[in-house]
Amino acid sequence: MVLITVIVALYLGYDGYTYYTTSLEERFYHPRHDWFKPSGLYGQGLGVIGTLLILFGVSIYILHKRYNILGKRIRLKYLLEFHIFLCTLGPIMILFHTAFKFGGIVSIAFWSMVAVVLSGVIGRFIYLQIPRTIEGRALSLNE
Repeated sequence: MVLITVIVALYLGYDGYTYYTTSLEERFYHPRHDWFKPSGLYGQGLGVIGTLLILFGVSIYILHKRYNILGKRIRLKYLLEFHIFLCTLGPIMILFHTAFKFGGIVSIAFWSMVAVVLSGVIGRFIYLQIPRTIEGRALSLNE
């Protein structure tokens, strides 16, 4: 899943490299401005898909954790990894949706999303530090 995330990020960067490296003042004159701008078909599509990935990743994880909607079909550990994958890929797509242009009230939402992603990365690091048995169960203080 990490490989897929890296490949998607590299592809998005490669595909729009000339647009994203053009200065903000000159982007309007770029030949593919209508395609890559945040309100363009490509840019807006990235925003919609990224948002849907995040919503699905968060929803499926919460619903399974609280209500066990998937029953015994999938372990929470694997669903957490899928949640992390979707909620990493989604913000990357939203980053390219913004065309690396941060300003105004929307920047508050973007930086809030960055803070949530970083807290997830820190949380995953802390989660990995918990000692576990061979079966994967967290050890108690007595153990």
